[in-house]
Amino acid sequence: MQIDQIIPSMRHGDDISNAVLVLQKIIKDLGCESDIFTQTGQQETGTKDLSSLDGERDNIIYHMFIGSRAAKTLAGIKAKRKVLFYHGIMPPEYFENHPSQIYMLGGREELKKLKNQFEFAFTTTKYLEGELYKEGYGETCVLPLPVDLEEYDQEPDLQLMKAYDDDYTNILFVGQITPNKKLEDTISVFNYYHKRLNPKSRLFLVGSFSSHAGYCQKLLALIKELEIKNVFLTGRTSFKKLLAYYRLSRVFLCMSEYEGFSTPLIEAMYLKVPIVAFNRASVPEILGESGCLINDKDVRETARLLDRIVNDHTKRKEMIRLQSKRVTAFLPEKVFPLYRKVFMLAFS
Repeated sequence: MQIDQIIPSMRHGDDISNAVLVLQKIIKDLGCESDIFTQTGQQETGTKDLSSLDGERDNIIYHMFIGSRAAKTLAGIKAKRKVLFYHGIMPPEYFENHPSQIYMLGGREELKKLKNQFEFAFTTTKYLEGELYKEGYGETCVLPLPVDLEEYDQEPDLQLMKAYDDDYTNILFVGQITPNKKLEDTISVFNYYHKRLNPKSRLFLVGSFSSHAGYCQKLLALIKELEIKNVFLTGRTSFKKLLAYYRLSRVFLCMSEYEGFSTPLIEAMYLKVPIVAFNRASVPEILGESGCLINDKDVRETARLLDRIVNDHTKRKEMIRLQSKRVTAFLPEKVFPLYRKVFMLAFS
């Protein structure tokens, strides 16, 4: 049996791209054949060009997170079963005057138009399942995004560890530098924390900003206007450097207003970094009873909360305990068998 995957684009280190590779391994472990198709197949990512997907196929999983030409060709492909894997589409209003808005709007339209193409739909949170229900999807299944957390047990980048392993308090955000992440709010909180509570502190904003250079420039302008020291926009980093940033940091601060599923929250829980996050979208669902959720963006109160977590060892220890308990639900030995079971039922 063949179970192929279609994804608009594959990017090295991207959460969804990583999940597609994990799913391919799970599919092959079931004894099935599996190819990955994108709009422009790339040898380095092991993908094939979508134009080569002809004839009748056994089964297709389509990954939707933006509008794309791949979705437009889906209707013309014959397959016994077509299944949607919905990763969430970022709200277009966050991307005014940016080319990405067209793809977000297109994705919302495709989500409506293509629902009759699919036997059923996978998604990663109840929050996203609610988005599917609103568009008329009936048969759905919620499974956590498959993340191979065992990879996070390797040694971090030792040079980076040496550079920043000192008596400074490091605050961390990890994720794509995009407008929905509201990093201007993160910077504003750090501005108060750094100037009023702890001058020996740093803020690391770790993630790619190549597709949103204009937003990155706005953040840099804000940093300059506020005259804040020790704010670092790292851009995309190697995996070992990513591990180093987690191990160096005392708190993970997320002020994002839209998260369909957040791998960095899983990473922070697994690597024992206490989380402070804005209570919006799927964030409370992912954290469960762990982390520290805030219901408004009061800069002073949030900065003081960071300070308590850094300095109150009892509170910090309890947060880490609860996060470590919560993250067990996302371990490969829990999640991967769920996919194997669902795939066997869905594609038999």
